[in-house]
Amino acid sequence: MSIAGAISEKARRATVWLIYGNTDITGDISDILESFSYKDCAEGKSDSISIAIDAAGDEWKGSWMPDKGAKLYPTIAVTDWNFGGADCAVRNLSAECGAFTLDDLGYSDAPDVLNIGAVAKPNDTSFSERERDFDWKNTSVQKIAEEIAGRYSLTLQFEGTDHEIEVKEQSATDSAFLQELCETYGLCMKVYTEKLWIYDREAYKANDPAFTVYRVAPADDPTALCVQRGSFSWNTTLAGTYTGGIFTYTNEKEEIDISVEVGTPERQLKLNKKASNEADAQAQLEAAIANANHGATTISFTMMGYPAGAAAQCFTLLGYGSMDGKYFIDSMEHSLSKSGYTTKIEASKVEAVTG
Repeated sequence: MSIAGAISEKARRATVWLIYGNTDITGDISDILESFSYKDCAEGKSDSISIAIDAAGDEWKGSWMPDKGAKLYPTIAVTDWNFGGADCAVRNLSAECGAFTLDDLGYSDAPDVLNIGAVAKPNDTSFSERERDFDWKNTSVQKIAEEIAGRYSLTLQFEGTDHEIEVKEQSATDSAFLQELCETYGLCMKVYTEKLWIYDREAYKANDPAFTVYRVAPADDPTALCVQRGSFSWNTTLAGTYTGGIFTYTNEKEEIDISVEVGTPERQLKLNKKASNEADAQAQLEAAIANANHGATTISFTMMGYPAGAAAQCFTLLGYGSMDGKYFIDSMEHSLSKSGYTTKIEASKVEAVTG
């Protein structure tokens, strides 16, 4: 089953294809797709899609009613789009959104609309539903991730520093346990396209910006990406952010408390947890500070649809004065309907513009 809808604006065209199982029904429903949205998250939450279909036909109440648990594979394609600016313009592109499991169905009449929701997660739902009690011993974050990924036929993509684990108790679902373990060491976890991706967010924040978004397009670059008027919001906070920290743990063999300190003392995060040694304590402390400080300054806005963008990329914002800078994309939501194609970005500031 494939769902397709098309939105045209002059020569530009944006289209959605969605394969259901192994069947392509693009031609069957291209005229009845009301809307499609795809939310791409950098971490924590599963990527998701939502689809609204004009279900006036009786077949949608019978044999065409989708099955919960079915696999969906959407793609966003643009033709003659010509947006993104001189350095990264998108003209013709098809961007696969990933693999999704249908988990929500809703129907309403007057008018007849079928709403379909799906999330990126393994076929085996025990990944996020079945709690396990287990003691992990003499292993590492990557080895634990490899075992859990293999349990659900996921391919592990590990991009970060591995950390040795002497003993770690699990009393949670594999998803929740691995998420918490990654956060402890400053790593992010995401399941998409039947992969388990674990990466170092701070390393990704050091990457070069993938594109630039302006308040107003430069005169010499009319195809530049611009914030839609009235959609921009900005927020910054000092509460819950830190300049340094102190980590205290007990060396059980020597029966002494050991403290590790990093950063400066103006606003200190204080932790009292288990650690294997001082290096482990420092790694946990630095990760906790980075996690707390991420999102101290955030922005949200909508712009012309841009399928080349993705969560965990960085971009440059210009035209907002002191709010300008390099930002890390926390989430990117693509929305297509008969009124057009837009992309909403939620992002956290990495650094101010220099030079």
